[in-house]
Formats: sequence, C-alpha cells, structure tokens
Amino acid sequence: MKNYLLVIFAFLIIHPAFAQVTKTITGQILDPQGMPLPGAEVKVIDKNIFDITDFDGNFTLEGVEVGDTFRVTFLGFEPQEFTISDQNEYILTLQQSAAELSEVVVVGYGTQRKQDLTGSISQITPDEITRQPATTATQSIQGRAAGVQITPSGAPGSSPDVFIRGLGTAFGGQNPLYVVDGILTDNIDNINPNDIVSMDILKDASSLAIYGNRGANGVIIVNTRKGKSGVMEIKIDTYYGIKSEMEKVDMADSRSFAIYSNEALGVTDRFSENQQYNTDWFEEITRTGTVNSTNLSLSAGGDNVRTFFSSGYFEEEGLLKGNDFNRLTLRSNTDFELSEKIGLSYQASASLTDETPKRFTVFNTAYKQAPIVPVRYADGPFAGAYGVSADETGSFNNVGNPVRDLDYDNQKAKNLRLQGTFTFDYEIVEWLSFTSRFGIESENYRYRNFTNNLELYLTGDPTRTRAGYSSEAPKTTLTITKRNSYKWVLDNFFTMDHSINELHNFKLTLGTTVEERGGEFLTGIRRNVPIDSDYWSLNNGDADPMEAYHLRDNTVRLRSYFARLNYDFDQKYLFTGTYRRDGSSQFQEGSKYGDFYSIGVGWVLSEEDFLKDSEFISFLKIRGSFGELGNQNVPLNVLTFTTGLNYPFGPDQSVNEGGTIDKLINPNLSWETTEEFDVGIEFGFLDDKLSGEIDYYNRLNRDAILPVEVPDAFGYSGVTLTPAGQVRNEGLEIALNWKDQVNEDFSYQIGGNITFNTNELEKVTNPFFAENTGGSIGNGQITKKVVEGEPLGSFWLLDVTGIDDEGNFIYDDVNDDGTINDDDKKFFGSYAPKNFYGLNFSADYKSWDFNIDAYGNYGNVVYNGKKAQRFGGENIEQDVFDNRWTPQNNSNTEPAPSNDVPLSSSYFLESGDFFRINNITIGYSIPLEENGYFKDARIYLTAQNPLISQDFSGFTPELPGDPLGLAGVELDAYPAVKSFIIGLNISL
Repeated sequence: MKNYLLVIFAFLIIHPAFAQVTKTITGQILDPQGMPLPGAEVKVIDKNIFDITDFDGNFTLEGVEVGDTFRVTFLGFEPQEFTISDQNEYILTLQQSAAELSEVVVVGYGTQRKQDLTGSISQITPDEITRQPATTATQSIQGRAAGVQITPSGAPGSSPDVFIRGLGTAFGGQNPLYVVDGILTDNIDNINPNDIVSMDILKDASSLAIYGNRGANGVIIVNTRKGKSGVMEIKIDTYYGIKSEMEKVDMADSRSFAIYSNEALGVTDRFSENQQYNTDWFEEITRTGTVNSTNLSLSAGGDNVRTFFSSGYFEEEGLLKGNDFNRLTLRSNTDFELSEKIGLSYQASASLTDETPKRFTVFNTAYKQAPIVPVRYADGPFAGAYGVSADETGSFNNVGNPVRDLDYDNQKAKNLRLQGTFTFDYEIVEWLSFTSRFGIESENYRYRNFTNNLELYLTGDPTRTRAGYSSEAPKTTLTITKRNSYKWVLDNFFTMDHSINELHNFKLTLGTTVEERGGEFLTGIRRNVPIDSDYWSLNNGDADPMEAYHLRDNTVRLRSYFARLNYDFDQKYLFTGTYRRDGSSQFQEGSKYGDFYSIGVGWVLSEEDFLKDSEFISFLKIRGSFGELGNQNVPLNVLTFTTGLNYPFGPDQSVNEGGTIDKLINPNLSWETTEEFDVGIEFGFLDDKLSGEIDYYNRLNRDAILPVEVPDAFGYSGVTLTPAGQVRNEGLEIALNWKDQVNEDFSYQIGGNITFNTNELEKVTNPFFAENTGGSIGNGQITKKVVEGEPLGSFWLLDVTGIDDEGNFIYDDVNDDGTINDDDKKFFGSYAPKNFYGLNFSADYKSWDFNIDAYGNYGNVVYNGKKAQRFGGENIEQDVFDNRWTPQNNSNTEPAPSNDVPLSSSYFLESGDFFRINNITIGYSIPLEENGYFKDARIYLTAQNPLISQDFSGFTPELPGDPLGLAGVELDAYPAVKSFIIGLNISL
C-alpha cells in the first residue's frame, strides 16, 4: 500500500511538467492595404474560444495552446486559418475575395455566391435597414435597390406599396411575395427590422422561376439573425423621436373665404368679411407625433448549440390626434448540430399589435370645412356637422366637423401573428444533402367599433333635440369583428454540390413543396349597448335584432415540384436552368397546373487570361436570362343567384317566385403568366473601389386579368373577369458604388441607383373588353380608365385649355360637336413614375460616422382630389383665392369663384416629380475601456424626411393604393411626415 501511494504521489508531482501550458495571445487583423478590419470573427477551431476584432482590428484569445489553429473570417475577404506558435502577438493580413460581388446571397431553396449568379438580385445589408428607423424594414430601404419602387404612407403601422420592375397587373395584386426564414407570407410588418440579417430581392426570371406561380411580382427573401459561438453578446438599441407634417397646405382664412363665397353666389353681403372665428381645421385635428423603440437581443452558443433571442417594443403616436400604434415582437432562433451530418434548427416569432385607427377622411373634411365655422359653439357643444357660420343661420355646405368626427370615432384593432420554421438538414455524403423544412403562420385579428348614434345626431345640428330622435333608431351600435387565418408550407429538397477536376462545378436542387391556407371571418352587431366602455360587449344591449355574419375562406392548397441546375466551368462560364410545376386547388379542372421555367447564362470575363492580371478591372461579368413566371393572386369569379324575379304563371296567373344565375363564370380562369428577358453586366474596377450593375429587362404579362362585358344575347349581364390583355414593362436599371479607405482614420462610400421604366397595356385580346373606369372622387366624377395603348392607372380627363371672358374653364372639344362630355376626354399619363432613383453617402472618421440618403422620381402625374371634390360652400386654398378670376383680374390660371361641382379635368392634375432627403444621421462611438462592462456604445441623431422639393401643391406626391382606385389621387390621404430622432446602441 505504501508503494502504491508513493507512485500516485510521484505522478501528481511529475504530471504537471508534462501537461500542455495554456496562454493568452493578442493580435491585429489588417486588409492588404494595411488598414484594420473591425468586426472580423476570430475563432479557435474545435474550442469554445472566440473574439470579434474591435475598431482598430485588435483581438484577444485566452486559454489557447501552442499548436491550436484559429480561423479568421470577414465579409468580402477569403477565410484564413493560422496556427499558434510560441509567439504571443500576431499581425495578420486577410486577402480579399475575387470581389465583393462573390459574397453569398440567398436564393430560393439555397444560397449562391453572387459572382456565380445568372440572375438579377439586389442585396440589402442590416446597416441599410436599421439606418433609417421605421415600423417595417420595407419603409427603410426606399431608394436602396434599383428596380424596386416603394411608396410609403405616413400613417402609423401602415404597409408601403412595393413594386418590382413596374406594374404588371391591374387586378391580380401588385406586391411581391415575402419569404421569411422559409415562410411564404404577404408582408413583413410583424418583423422587427433589428432582427434582419439579410434581405435579398429577386427581380428577374432566372432568380424567380423557382417560385413558379408566386414569382411574377418579385420575391423578397428575409433571413433573421442567428446565434454565434463564443462569448455571449447582448445588444440594446433604443431611440425616441418627434414627428410633424412634411408639407402643409395653405388654406384661405375667414376673410378670403367670405369674399370668395360671396362672389361664387353673385352677392356682396351673404358673408361678412369680419368673422368671429378663423379656424385652422388642420391644426385642430393634428398634433406633434412621437415614436419610440427599444430592442434587446442576446446571442450565445457553443460548438453544437447556438441561439439568438430578441424582444422589441415599438410605439408611435400619429400625426392625427388619437391615431396610435404599438407593437411587441419576440423572436427565438436556435441551431443544433446533433452530429457532423445532422442539424436541426427552429425560428419562432410572435408579433402583437395594438392600434387605435382613425378615419383618414377627416383630412379631407378639414381641408374643405370653412374657417368661419367654429370647432364648438360658445356654450360648449360641437359646431354642426354642416357649415354654419358664427354670424349666419342655416348650413351653407355639406362638410362635417372633423374634430367631432375624431372625437366620436371609437375604433380599436389588435392582431396576434405567430410564425415558426422548423428545419432538418442531413448531409448524406459530402456532396449531397437533404433538407426538410416546415413553416407555419397563424394570425388572430380582433376589431371593435362603437358608434354613439344619438350623439352624432344631436351634434349634427344645434337645433336638434333628443325628442326628435326616432324611437326606433338605435342610440348606440357596437360592431365586433374577428378574423382567424393560417398558412403552412412544407419543403423537402435535395441539394447536390459537386466538382469534377475543380473545373466542372455542379449544384443541383430537386424538391417538392406543399402549401395550404385558410381562415374564417365573424362579425357581430349589437344595438343600444351602454355608453360606458366597460360594457362594450355583444352580451349587452338589445337582444333583438342581433346581427351576425360568418364567412369561411376557401381552403387553398398548392402542390409544386421544382428543379434547378447551376453549372460553371472554371468559374468563368455560367449556366442556370430552373423548372417548376405548380398545382392549385382554387382553379377549375384543366387549369389547375402550370409550368414555369427559366434559363440563365453568364460569362465572367475577369477570369479570362486576357483580363486576369488587369490592374484596372477586378471583376467583370455579363449575364442574360429568359423565363416564365406566374401570378396566382387573381380575383376569382363568384357565381351569384339573383332572386326576386317574380312572374305570373299558370291558369290562375298566380305570382310565382323566380330566380336565375345572371353572371358568367370563366372556367378557364387561372394565374397570370409573365415572360421576362433580362441582360445585365456586373463590374468592379480599381480593386473594387468602383462597383456596379446595369440591367435591361423586358417583362410581358400575356394573360392579364381584365373585365369583359358579355352581350345580352348570351343570357347574362354585367362584367366578368378573364385573361384578356397583355401588359408590358420595359426598363433599364443602373447601380453604382464607390468606396475608399483614405487612411487609418477616414473612409467613405458614395452610391446611387436609377431605374427607367415604361408601362403599357399593350394589347387587348378579348373583343368584349369592358374599358374600366375608376379613380372616383366621391362627387360623381371619375379620373381613370383602362384602355389599350395606355399605362395602367392612366388619368382620363377633360383638357382645360384656358379661362374664358366670364372666368369659366375652356375645355378642349375634341370631337367638335359643341358639347363637352366623356367623348372629349384625353389620357394624361399615369401615377407610376417613368423614373425613380436613390442616392447615398456615408463616411467614417475615427469615432464619428455620417450618412445621408435621398430618393426621388419623375415622369408621373398625381391628381389633387381634395381640391376637386367640391359640392359648394367648401373652403379653398389661399393660392386659389389670390389668383382667382375677377372682372378686375382676368386670370388665365384660376377660374372665377363657383359652387358648381367641377368636372374632372387637367386643371386638378399636377406633376408628381419630387426629390427628398430621406435620412441624415450622425453618430459617435463612445470610447470605452478595453476590459470594461460595455463592448461598444454609440449615440446618434437622425433626421428623417427633413427636406423635400416637390411640384405638387398638396400634402404628398406619394399616394399608394389600388391602381384603378385612389393610387396617385390625394383624397383621404395621410400627409407625409418628417421626424427627428435620438438613439443609442449598446453592446455588452
């Protein structure tokens, strides 16, 4: 026993001498020019030892051993591995990739190096998204990608319109498909912009054909952040800002209104010029809005498990009083490496929004109501719903009181949206892998509206009394709506990535996908519910009558098969072939399935011997593609049965109830099909200091859904929808970027893009095409028409050629028949711009950073609908009053005062051209102690939309909406807003 203990004691003493000694090393990561690379990832292979280089490119690794290998990675540079020797300090230089264009981008069902793409894809970085704080990421990237037109609204919680390469359809929905961590969805309003790690915008057939009947309007792929191995990282991002209207319309004051109205009536004493009130109605309904956001994220992980968690709270008080929006988001993304071949991951998110909507019609009401009308009478109650001056009795217009309308507008909306993706990856062999991914989305929406009918009646006219209110009419009405919806998608696909002799490189993707979506809608209405909001429930109020409406959506199922082959020879000659077959349950037999395909080719000239050693050209590629895409978001015809067609029948001629089907259904109605040709060039010059892309595209929707009106001889009436037209978009995209590291302290970047696009309903293929009119402004006048040879959304108006000797408009009598009517209307272009562009500049000097972004468009027109919606007695703009025609001032621009309903004409049409500074940000990174509690801290100031140059006299020339509705028409539109924000970013 003694000998045994002695041996153990000797071993314990001697063993440390043979143990490997650990140590701490430090170093600096540089680029080939000797400039430090902040943010490079340094990780010891097979050990949980990890660091990120600081602003000066420095890193520290503790607990390493001689012989360990660490790997350094940085975007745009080749990953490199270094072995630890006896030395303790390392200065290491990374080599640039062939070009930044070789960075990895996300494509459908996989990833590719950008230099290997044959399609057109724009990539948006996280910094570009978060640089301009906004409710949704799509609002932040306006002007950042060529070919992508984003039209926002200033309303809290609103979604912008997003068009990729023009407007290709009138009735089939225009917004793109979003793919968030594999979930196919209609928008990304529920995604916290701080959680996004990449956004890839697929624009041409070569990149889109993999999505088949979902791809015609473009696809935006969004990937959210994931956890990283190494030290836990905590980030806090918070900001606060104030908002106000960007442009204000100068309305006539009380004296001007009185003079104008007297002249319109042909009298001199109807309204006194000395009015008691001079109400600024816009000021009465608006306020200084606020916005604040706080986001907390945590990233951590080891070699086998990595996780990311975030929570965010966004709150906005809108420009319109009482119009509030707030959103809480939660996200958890986790990756598991079960073995060298098997991986599991999940991404789960929840978004809860709480909104107090207000009717935007109050903006139009505030514009039109006379300044001589007070908000309230002297004794306290609201002024009447119709114009009643302080020194007159009786109403003189039909304009409501917008303050009263806001006060009695009791709406509330809440929405819970859940998303989850579960992914299984299996590496069968080194060159072959299998992926199974299931994504699900659920949405639960609840809406409440309480209307105080009695109070609205009493405040509509000061002479009204409770006794005059009908005993049968409800005193209050409560409406509650609930909508539940779901969608899920299951993808299963194989990916083969193989090389032969390092010359022939193949990547083959084969798979299937199944989708399903459905939902239901339930509305209940209860009358005479108590006024106290604590009792706003369908259980209260009168039991009879109780109204309830239930609608169940059709369950829509899609089944698809897809294949894509990427091939390159020696990274010089590129080929991509894609095929997808889609089947949808919502179409009739014979029209359920569609086949979509694309072919793309490319040539990387910079890899050829004659350019490989060029000092000027660092990267040069030309590419082209052609293919067919689909749009399944078409409105389906609904078969209706008309009753009430009673007819005397039989010997006694008794009246019998009759009914019939009076609509025609097209059984061949299916998705719209778009074919597209694209050719592009990508380049990098002077070691990629100058880089860019130029694309020409030609898109033809050859099955555009349009209305047709079948002759009565067919036994049907009305309009039905069918593939009846061809819509073409043709354009050019140019994107350029220059960046330079001047010295160790200063670097800068200048970028810009411009898009030229022409749109036309090129051909109508059905002889019964019903030339659709639209753009109604609510006073019997329409502004738009769909017709062959014109762009979609074109304005169709009378042409005002001057003012006559009595101050009336002179209209162009096109057919010279002496009568002005619809036969004399002309087309004046579309609300969609022919050109839009973005500019950006950023610079870093020591601890300071600065950037400025701008956006603009030209070549479109917008309609001043609020100015045109007159019935008589409304207010006018001060400019209209100052320049009006009078016998003493024979104006040739403004007519004489009138209370007639104006005809829709070019007088109300204005240029939509504008140039706006979207964002100015200046930030300062606070110097911190090297081993302190905080890793990074940055404070910044941002001005959003601080300056705009516009020709339009209204609130904003950016007017989203339905192409045949109020898109491009300022009526009930939310004014554009500007914001001033202070923010703080902290890393722990």
